[in-house]
Amino acid sequence: MARQPMQMNQRPPMPDMAGANMPRQQGQAPVDEETLGKAKQNVMKPSSQLAAVLVSRLGAMTEAQLAELDRAITPEAAKALLILLPELGSLMEALAQSGQAGPAPQRPAPQAAPQAGPQMGALGGM
Repeated sequence: MARQPMQMNQRPPMPDMAGANMPRQQGQAPVDEETLGKAKQNVMKPSSQLAAVLVSRLGAMTEAQLAELDRAITPEAAKALLILLPELGSLMEALAQSGQAGPAPQRPAPQAAPQAGPQMGALGGM
C-alpha cells in the first residue's frame, strides 16, 4: 500500500504502544519513608541553576518593570514566593548586601507566627 502525503493539518499515525507501559507494582510502595523524606527535602533546596535563570530574567527587565514587580509583591506574597522559590531568598540577600536594594524580607520559619514589621516590596526597589 502506497503511503499518501499528509495534509498540513493532519497528525501522523500513532505508533503501536502495546507493551510500552510499565506494569503496575502490587503491594507497598517501592520507596521507604526515609528515602521519601530525603527526596522531599532535596526538592525544597535552592537550585543554583534556577537562581542564575532568575538573575538573568531580572537583569533583562526594565526599570519600570522592576518597579511594577516591586509594587506587586506584598510581604505576604513574598513569603509564599520564598517557599515556592527558595532561590529568591539568597538573591534578595545578595542584593541587600550589595547595597543595590533595600533590606530583604526574612525567610518564613515553618509554622512561625506572623511578624509585624514595616511594609516594603519584596525586591526592595531593585
